[in-house]
Amino acid sequence: MMDRAVVPAFGQVLFAVALGYAGVVGAAVLATALVGRPLGFDARETAFFLSVGLGTAFAVGAMSDLPWRRALALSWPADRRIVIRFVAVLLLVLAIEATVAASGLLGSLEDIKAMSSSERSWLGFLNAVLLAPVVEEALFRGLLFTRLRRRFSAWPALAIVTLAFGLLHIENGLLHVVSVLPAGAFLSYAREVSGGIGLPILLHACMNLAIVVAGTFL
Repeated sequence: MMDRAVVPAFGQVLFAVALGYAGVVGAAVLATALVGRPLGFDARETAFFLSVGLGTAFAVGAMSDLPWRRALALSWPADRRIVIRFVAVLLLVLAIEATVAASGLLGSLEDIKAMSSSERSWLGFLNAVLLAPVVEEALFRGLLFTRLRRRFSAWPALAIVTLAFGLLHIENGLLHVVSVLPAGAFLSYAREVSGGIGLPILLHACMNLAIVVAGTFL
């Protein structure tokens, strides 16, 4: 049976995500009423991430028994070698992916570009390299992972958080959920090794930046 201390964490995550969707609906209604046209995709994403961020902050402030810094694991690794190693691994993986993409083994560059979710507007860029990394890491590798690690060892906590992170992307289809699981596992491992969300935020931002650059210049 799941420990009572763990259950509230999932409730907090669901609350933050639900508030995110409510924020999108509210922003869309407001935009239609004020300017007479619906929000674009990038604006909806911005509303979602800002609302999820507010929900995460409220969950920690009102529903958590831990102080802010501990509840969200707001820290940066003291050992620079940890940062260097993780960044080096990420750069190596990105280089391999770029080489494979350029070789045509995964299809033509046009097909890959069509599948890319790059954001070409300044708002989309902001979502990809700032809002998404900060908000998603605070919610999953911060709030949820921290609570799970109080009850479970590293690997069960890593697996649960990785799956929860993947399910956040379910609206894009099951294939997309599966495709983000390796990245989610990598970020969760970085959270465990580094002891905080500072490094996962950096890595997450670099991943998203690589997608934006690939989609723009392929």
